[in-house]
Amino acid sequence: MSDPNYSPKHSYGGSEQPYELPEGLTSEEWAAADTAVARMRAERDVAEADAQGPVVADPYWPESPYDHVPPLTQPAAPAVRNGPGLAAAILAPIGVLFGLVPLTGFVAVICALVAIPLALVGWSRVRRGRATNGKTAMTGLVLGAGALALGVWGITIVFAAVDQLAEDLSGPAPVAAPVVPRPAGQQPAVEAEQPAAAAGAVTAGFGQRVTFDDGLAVEVTAPQLYEPSRYAAGHDGDRAVNIAITVVNGSGEPYDAVMTMVNATHGGRQVSRIYDSANGGSENPAGTVLPGKSTTFTVALSLGEAVGELQLEVSHGFLGKPAIFVGQV
Repeated sequence: MSDPNYSPKHSYGGSEQPYELPEGLTSEEWAAADTAVARMRAERDVAEADAQGPVVADPYWPESPYDHVPPLTQPAAPAVRNGPGLAAAILAPIGVLFGLVPLTGFVAVICALVAIPLALVGWSRVRRGRATNGKTAMTGLVLGAGALALGVWGITIVFAAVDQLAEDLSGPAPVAAPVVPRPAGQQPAVEAEQPAAAAGAVTAGFGQRVTFDDGLAVEVTAPQLYEPSRYAAGHDGDRAVNIAITVVNGSGEPYDAVMTMVNATHGGRQVSRIYDSANGGSENPAGTVLPGKSTTFTVALSLGEAVGELQLEVSHGFLGKPAIFVGQV
Protein backbone atom coordinates (compact mmCIF):
# COMPACT_ATOMS: atom_id res chain seq x y z
CA MET A 1 0.00 0.00 0.00
CA SER A 2 1.27 3.49 -0.76
CA ASP A 3 1.43 6.28 1.74
CA PRO A 4 -0.75 9.16 0.60
CA ASN A 5 1.51 11.59 2.51
CA TYR A 6 4.83 10.43 0.75
CA SER A 7 6.61 13.35 -0.95
CA PRO A 8 9.72 12.19 -2.91
CA LYS A 9 12.51 14.66 -3.76
CA HIS A 10 14.00 14.64 -7.25
CA SER A 11 17.11 16.58 -8.28
CA TYR A 12 17.34 18.37 -11.55
CA GLY A 13 20.47 20.36 -12.42
CA GLY A 14 22.17 19.52 -9.12
CA SER A 15 19.31 20.71 -6.88
CA GLU A 16 16.73 18.73 -5.17
CA GLN A 17 13.17 20.08 -5.15
CA PRO A 18 10.15 18.53 -3.50
CA TYR A 19 7.11 18.00 -5.58
CA GLU A 20 3.82 16.32 -5.21
CA LEU A 21 3.14 12.97 -6.76
CA PRO A 22 1.20 13.25 -9.93
CA GLU A 23 -2.05 11.53 -9.99
CA GLY A 24 -1.93 7.90 -10.96
CA LEU A 25 1.71 7.00 -9.70
CA THR A 26 2.41 5.21 -6.51
CA SER A 27 5.41 5.78 -4.23
CA GLU A 28 7.04 2.47 -5.36
CA GLU A 29 6.94 3.58 -8.98
CA TRP A 30 8.59 6.89 -8.11
CA ALA A 31 11.37 5.10 -6.14
CA ALA A 32 12.13 2.89 -9.13
CA ALA A 33 12.32 5.96 -11.35
CA ASP A 34 14.77 7.66 -8.97
CA THR A 35 17.06 4.59 -8.98
CA ALA A 36 17.16 4.51 -12.77
CA VAL A 37 18.04 8.20 -12.95
CA ALA A 38 20.90 7.77 -10.43
CA ARG A 39 22.36 4.87 -12.41
CA MET A 40 22.29 6.88 -15.63
CA ARG A 41 24.11 9.79 -13.97
CA ALA A 42 26.86 7.47 -12.67
CA GLU A 43 27.42 6.02 -16.14
CA ARG A 44 27.63 9.53 -17.56
CA ASP A 45 30.32 10.56 -15.04
CA VAL A 46 32.43 7.50 -15.89
CA ALA A 47 32.22 8.23 -19.61
CA GLU A 48 33.29 11.84 -19.10
CA ALA A 49 36.32 10.77 -17.02
CA ASP A 50 37.44 8.30 -19.71
CA ALA A 51 37.15 10.97 -22.37
CA GLN A 52 39.41 13.39 -20.44
CA GLY A 53 42.30 10.84 -20.18
CA PRO A 54 44.85 10.43 -17.30
CA VAL A 55 45.79 13.37 -15.15
CA VAL A 56 49.12 14.99 -16.25
CA ALA A 57 51.29 16.84 -13.76
CA ASP A 58 51.63 20.54 -14.30
CA PRO A 59 55.11 21.22 -15.83
CA TYR A 60 55.16 24.69 -14.32
CA TRP A 61 54.64 23.45 -10.81
CA PRO A 62 57.82 24.19 -8.74
CA GLU A 63 59.94 21.14 -7.83
CA SER A 64 60.56 20.21 -4.23
CA PRO A 65 64.21 20.43 -3.04
CA TYR A 66 63.84 16.89 -1.75
CA ASP A 67 62.86 15.39 -5.12
CA HIS A 68 66.48 14.50 -6.06
CA VAL A 69 67.83 13.50 -2.63
CA PRO A 70 69.17 9.92 -2.90
CA PRO A 71 67.71 7.41 -0.49
CA LEU A 72 69.61 6.55 2.65
CA THR A 73 71.81 3.43 2.36
CA GLN A 74 73.67 1.32 4.91
CA PRO A 75 77.34 2.43 5.33
CA ALA A 76 79.87 0.14 3.59
CA ALA A 77 81.97 -2.21 5.68
CA PRO A 78 85.67 -1.27 6.13
CA ALA A 79 88.06 -2.81 3.59
CA VAL A 80 89.91 -5.97 4.60
CA ARG A 81 93.66 -5.38 5.08
CA ASN A 82 95.60 -8.67 5.27
CA GLY A 83 98.96 -7.24 4.22
CA PRO A 84 100.90 -7.23 7.53
CA GLY A 85 100.02 -10.81 8.43
CA LEU A 86 100.89 -12.06 4.95
CA ALA A 87 104.21 -10.20 4.92
CA ALA A 88 105.13 -11.71 8.30
CA ALA A 89 104.33 -15.21 7.04
CA ILE A 90 106.69 -14.64 4.08
CA LEU A 91 109.62 -13.07 5.95
CA ALA A 92 109.65 -15.45 8.91
CA PRO A 93 110.41 -18.67 6.92
CA ILE A 94 113.18 -16.83 5.09
CA GLY A 95 114.68 -15.92 8.45
CA VAL A 96 114.46 -19.54 9.60
CA LEU A 97 116.39 -20.71 6.53
CA PHE A 98 119.15 -18.16 7.11
CA GLY A 99 119.20 -19.03 10.81
CA LEU A 100 120.17 -22.64 10.08
CA VAL A 101 123.60 -21.40 8.93
CA PRO A 102 125.63 -19.75 11.74
CA LEU A 103 127.41 -17.31 9.41
CA THR A 104 124.08 -15.87 8.20
CA GLY A 105 122.52 -15.62 11.64
CA PHE A 106 122.44 -11.83 11.48
CA VAL A 107 120.16 -12.04 8.41
CA ALA A 108 117.79 -14.27 10.37
CA VAL A 109 117.71 -11.74 13.21
CA ILE A 110 116.86 -8.91 10.79
CA CYS A 111 114.04 -10.92 9.19
CA ALA A 112 112.68 -11.86 12.61
CA LEU A 113 112.75 -8.28 13.90
CA VAL A 114 110.69 -7.23 10.88
CA ALA A 115 108.32 -10.22 10.81
CA ILE A 116 107.34 -10.20 14.50
CA PRO A 117 105.95 -6.62 14.55
CA LEU A 118 104.14 -7.23 11.26
CA ALA A 119 102.57 -10.39 12.69
CA LEU A 120 101.44 -8.50 15.80
CA VAL A 121 99.87 -5.76 13.66
CA GLY A 122 98.13 -8.37 11.51
CA TRP A 123 96.78 -10.19 14.57
CA SER A 124 95.53 -6.88 16.02
CA ARG A 125 93.62 -6.17 12.81
CA VAL A 126 92.08 -9.63 12.91
CA ARG A 127 90.79 -9.01 16.43
CA ARG A 128 89.27 -5.67 15.33
CA GLY A 129 87.60 -7.27 12.30
CA ARG A 130 89.76 -5.44 9.76
CA ALA A 131 91.59 -8.58 8.58
CA THR A 132 90.66 -12.22 8.00
CA ASN A 133 94.03 -14.02 7.98
CA GLY A 134 94.43 -14.75 11.67
CA LYS A 135 96.13 -18.13 11.13
CA THR A 136 98.58 -16.60 8.68
CA ALA A 137 99.53 -13.85 11.13
CA MET A 138 99.98 -16.35 13.97
CA THR A 139 102.17 -18.55 11.74
CA GLY A 140 104.35 -15.56 10.95
CA LEU A 141 104.64 -14.76 14.66
CA VAL A 142 105.71 -18.29 15.64
CA LEU A 143 108.19 -18.64 12.77
CA GLY A 144 109.53 -15.16 13.47
CA ALA A 145 110.29 -16.15 17.05
CA GLY A 146 112.03 -19.29 15.78
CA ALA A 147 114.08 -17.29 13.28
CA LEU A 148 115.14 -14.92 16.06
CA ALA A 149 116.28 -17.81 18.25
CA LEU A 150 118.23 -19.43 15.40
CA GLY A 151 119.83 -16.12 14.48
CA VAL A 152 121.00 -15.49 18.03
CA TRP A 153 122.36 -19.05 18.19
CA GLY A 154 124.32 -18.59 14.94
CA ILE A 155 125.74 -15.23 16.01
CA THR A 156 126.84 -16.75 19.32
CA ILE A 157 128.70 -19.55 17.53
CA VAL A 158 130.42 -17.12 15.17
CA PHE A 159 131.58 -14.84 17.97
CA ALA A 160 132.78 -17.83 20.00
CA ALA A 161 134.79 -19.07 17.01
CA VAL A 162 136.31 -15.63 16.49
CA ASP A 163 137.28 -15.41 20.16
CA GLN A 164 138.82 -18.88 19.97
CA LEU A 165 140.77 -17.87 16.89
CA ALA A 166 142.10 -14.79 18.65
CA GLU A 167 143.23 -16.90 21.60
CA ASP A 168 144.87 -19.47 19.35
CA LEU A 169 146.73 -16.84 17.37
CA SER A 170 148.26 -15.48 20.56
CA GLY A 171 149.68 -18.89 21.60
CA PRO A 172 153.13 -20.37 20.93
CA ALA A 173 154.00 -22.31 17.80
CA PRO A 174 153.36 -26.07 18.03
CA VAL A 175 156.12 -28.64 18.31
CA ALA A 176 155.46 -32.32 17.73
CA ALA A 177 157.25 -35.16 19.43
CA PRO A 178 159.46 -37.31 17.20
CA VAL A 179 158.15 -40.64 16.02
CA VAL A 180 159.83 -43.55 17.83
CA PRO A 181 160.16 -46.83 15.86
CA ARG A 182 158.23 -49.74 17.40
CA PRO A 183 158.28 -53.48 16.78
CA ALA A 184 155.80 -54.75 14.24
CA GLY A 185 152.42 -55.66 15.69
CA GLN A 186 152.90 -53.67 18.88
CA GLN A 187 150.27 -51.07 19.75
CA PRO A 188 151.74 -47.57 19.96
CA ALA A 189 151.81 -45.98 23.36
CA VAL A 190 150.78 -42.41 23.95
CA GLU A 191 153.90 -40.32 23.81
CA ALA A 192 154.83 -37.04 25.33
CA GLU A 193 152.32 -34.28 24.91
CA GLN A 194 153.35 -31.37 22.74
CA PRO A 195 151.68 -27.95 22.69
CA ALA A 196 149.92 -26.79 19.53
CA ALA A 197 148.39 -23.50 18.52
CA ALA A 198 146.43 -22.16 15.57
CA ALA A 199 149.32 -20.01 14.35
CA GLY A 200 150.41 -23.13 12.41
CA ALA A 201 149.16 -26.71 12.26
CA VAL A 202 151.23 -29.30 14.12
CA THR A 203 152.26 -32.55 12.43
CA ALA A 204 152.50 -35.68 14.54
CA GLY A 205 152.55 -39.42 14.04
CA PHE A 206 149.81 -41.91 14.79
CA GLY A 207 149.84 -42.85 18.47
CA GLN A 208 150.95 -39.38 19.61
CA ARG A 209 149.04 -36.75 21.52
CA VAL A 210 148.85 -33.10 20.54
CA THR A 211 147.84 -30.50 23.13
CA PHE A 212 146.44 -27.15 22.08
CA ASP A 213 147.12 -23.89 23.84
CA ASP A 214 143.65 -23.84 25.43
CA GLY A 215 144.28 -27.17 27.19
CA LEU A 216 142.43 -29.50 24.83
CA ALA A 217 144.41 -32.54 23.69
CA VAL A 218 143.86 -34.94 20.78
CA GLU A 219 145.39 -38.37 20.32
CA VAL A 220 144.78 -41.01 17.65
CA THR A 221 145.58 -44.71 17.41
CA ALA A 222 147.32 -46.43 14.53
CA PRO A 223 144.95 -47.39 11.69
CA GLN A 224 143.59 -50.94 11.97
CA LEU A 225 142.22 -52.92 9.01
CA TYR A 226 138.63 -54.07 9.32
CA GLU A 227 136.02 -55.71 7.09
CA PRO A 228 132.87 -53.59 6.48
CA SER A 229 129.51 -55.32 6.36
CA ARG A 230 127.40 -55.43 3.22
CA TYR A 231 125.23 -52.67 4.66
CA ALA A 232 128.17 -50.25 4.95
CA ALA A 233 127.85 -46.87 3.24
CA GLY A 234 130.74 -44.83 1.85
CA HIS A 235 133.13 -47.72 1.18
CA ASP A 236 134.19 -47.14 -2.42
CA GLY A 237 137.85 -48.15 -2.06
CA ASP A 238 139.78 -51.42 -1.74
CA ARG A 239 140.64 -51.32 1.96
CA ALA A 240 138.97 -50.07 5.11
CA VAL A 241 140.68 -48.94 8.31
CA ASN A 242 139.46 -47.90 11.74
CA ILE A 243 141.08 -45.11 13.77
CA ALA A 244 140.12 -44.25 17.35
CA ILE A 245 140.29 -40.54 18.21
CA THR A 246 140.33 -39.38 21.83
CA VAL A 247 139.69 -35.79 22.89
CA VAL A 248 140.89 -34.90 26.40
CA ASN A 249 139.53 -31.73 27.97
CA GLY A 250 142.40 -30.20 29.90
CA SER A 251 140.83 -26.76 29.94
CA GLY A 252 138.78 -25.26 32.73
CA GLU A 253 135.52 -25.10 30.76
CA PRO A 254 133.17 -27.74 29.30
CA TYR A 255 133.84 -28.64 25.68
CA ASP A 256 131.16 -29.49 23.11
CA ALA A 257 132.39 -32.57 21.26
CA VAL A 258 130.33 -31.63 18.22
CA MET A 259 132.92 -28.95 17.50
CA THR A 260 135.49 -31.68 16.74
CA MET A 261 135.97 -32.01 12.98
CA VAL A 262 137.93 -34.69 11.12
CA ASN A 263 139.28 -34.63 7.57
CA ALA A 264 141.47 -37.27 5.88
CA THR A 265 143.48 -37.73 2.69
CA HIS A 266 145.37 -40.79 1.39
CA GLY A 267 148.02 -40.46 -1.26
CA GLY A 268 147.01 -36.84 -1.79
CA ARG A 269 143.34 -37.67 -2.43
CA GLN A 270 140.32 -37.09 -0.26
CA VAL A 271 138.97 -40.28 1.30
CA SER A 272 135.41 -40.99 2.30
CA ARG A 273 134.22 -42.03 5.73
CA ILE A 274 132.50 -45.37 6.12
CA TYR A 275 129.25 -45.59 8.08
CA ASP A 276 128.55 -49.16 9.12
CA SER A 277 126.21 -49.64 12.05
CA ALA A 278 126.44 -53.42 11.75
CA ASN A 279 130.23 -53.76 11.99
CA GLY A 280 131.73 -50.68 13.63
CA GLY A 281 131.92 -47.80 11.17
CA SER A 282 132.39 -44.09 11.70
CA GLU A 283 130.89 -42.38 14.73
CA ASN A 284 130.03 -38.73 15.14
CA PRO A 285 131.34 -37.04 18.29
CA ALA A 286 128.58 -35.81 20.56
CA GLY A 287 127.96 -34.65 24.08
CA THR A 288 129.74 -32.31 26.46
CA VAL A 289 133.20 -33.14 27.77
CA LEU A 290 133.67 -31.76 31.28
CA PRO A 291 137.07 -30.45 32.45
CA GLY A 292 139.42 -33.34 33.15
CA LYS A 293 137.27 -35.82 31.18
CA SER A 294 137.69 -37.32 27.72
CA THR A 295 135.62 -38.77 24.91
CA THR A 296 136.57 -41.32 22.24
CA PHE A 297 134.97 -41.93 18.88
CA THR A 298 135.89 -44.05 15.85
CA VAL A 299 136.55 -42.94 12.28
CA ALA A 300 136.39 -45.55 9.50
CA LEU A 301 138.09 -44.63 6.21
CA SER A 302 137.96 -46.17 2.75
CA LEU A 303 141.47 -46.39 1.21
CA GLY A 304 142.90 -47.49 -2.11
CA GLU A 305 144.84 -50.70 -2.63
CA ALA A 306 148.26 -49.05 -2.91
CA VAL A 307 150.16 -48.08 0.22
CA GLY A 308 150.39 -44.33 0.65
CA GLU A 309 150.63 -41.54 3.17
CA LEU A 310 147.50 -41.17 5.28
CA GLN A 311 146.98 -37.66 6.62
CA LEU A 312 144.36 -37.23 9.34
CA GLU A 313 143.41 -33.68 10.38
CA VAL A 314 141.61 -33.09 13.68
CA SER A 315 140.42 -29.60 14.67
CA HIS A 316 138.31 -28.39 17.56
CA GLY A 317 136.60 -25.36 16.05
CA PHE A 318 135.46 -23.78 12.80
CA LEU A 319 138.45 -21.47 12.48
CA GLY A 320 141.11 -23.24 14.52
CA LYS A 321 144.18 -24.79 12.92
CA PRO A 322 144.09 -28.60 13.00
CA ALA A 323 146.45 -31.15 14.45
CA ILE A 324 147.69 -33.32 11.56
CA PHE A 325 148.61 -36.97 12.10
CA VAL A 326 150.64 -38.58 9.30
CA GLY A 327 151.71 -42.15 8.59
CA GLN A 328 152.15 -44.74 5.84
CA VAL A 329 149.14 -47.02 5.50
